[in-house]
Amino acid sequence: MTAANMQTLLGELQRITESALSNLLSLSEEEFEQFADQRQRIVEQMQSYQPSITEDDKQKIRDILSHDLVILQRMHALKDAAGHWMEKRGAIRMQQHAYQQAYSIDSLFIDHRK
Repeated sequence: MTAANMQTLLGELQRITESALSNLLSLSEEEFEQFADQRQRIVEQMQSYQPSITEDDKQKIRDILSHDLVILQRMHALKDAAGHWMEKRGAIRMQQHAYQQAYSIDSLFIDHRK
């Protein structure tokens, strides 16, 4: 029974990996997070079958892991894009903050442009 369970887990891992690869450019950050969570749960379930892993199972795992680099590159690209957006948003917020200061009613604000 353990070999059948291991094959089921490997099949599920293969399925979600192929699904992520086929939708790589359209997956959102949340979908990548769901993918990583699913994958982690499957790997944790596979831990109990570790002593009974065959060479065929090991080869399937290597095949699945061979796709990791492409998936990680896409995840890093999304992370970098989010970081750039945060930096830009921070710069905009600082510029707006200079013009949104609370001044007293009878004061003047003169903006000298260079």
